[in-house]
Amino acid sequence: MKNYERPVMIRTEELAEGVYLASGGIKCDSVYMNGVWQAPDYSDWNGTTRGYKQQFGCLGCPANTASGCGLLSHYVDSGYAGSYDVDNGNRKPSWEKKGYGPDDAVTDWNM
Repeated sequence: MKNYERPVMIRTEELAEGVYLASGGIKCDSVYMNGVWQAPDYSDWNGTTRGYKQQFGCLGCPANTASGCGLLSHYVDSGYAGSYDVDNGNRKPSWEKKGYGPDDAVTDWNM
């Protein structure tokens, strides 16, 4: 490849999935979230009617921000900075890092 052309990202609020444009391996590492950001849903405080994914969403992921996935905002705004490589392999919610499944009943509230 002689001439590299940076891909252009167009953000559309109506879509519910994310596409990662980086070619350097910066991606969502979650098996369950698959690059789709989800906010925690604290409406069920005892966790008996929902699993970890619905209760905690992307909480604990290094790319999680208050309003979306940092890989689609902060990483892009940084000009695809190489400093994001430090999180490779670790971009997943804390419940997934602990070995819980998305539909497991919540018993561990330390996320």
